[in-house]
Amino acid sequence: MADHPKQALNDYRKRWGIECLFGDAKTRGLNLEDTHITNPEKLASLIVIVMLAITWAYRCATQTMGMKAIPRKSHGRREKSWFRIGLDALRDWIVNCPKAAAHAWLEKAPRRSMISSKNA
Repeated sequence: MADHPKQALNDYRKRWGIECLFGDAKTRGLNLEDTHITNPEKLASLIVIVMLAITWAYRCATQTMGMKAIPRKSHGRREKSWFRIGLDALRDWIVNCPKAAAHAWLEKAPRRSMISSKNA
């Protein structure tokens, strides 16, 4: 790996993105670990819901920020993460305009039959 510093940097960049995603799902955002769920099926369902929430938060951040850069504090770090900007916007939208938020979700959510293939 030391022979290929550019590859090592690219690998680290990808890993850092994954670490940030886990942080968003856990301590810096949705507090997944606070659920204490151990049932694998329930945990799998919760993880799907968390990933949908993260995706929606990122979409809200994109809508909120557009192409603007996130402002930086005096020490150089960003004021908020892209996820936090989106989660705050999403939370405000759901609290202040719940019908509009639900309508937007229903417009974007894929339609699926409520009848399982076993019953068809």
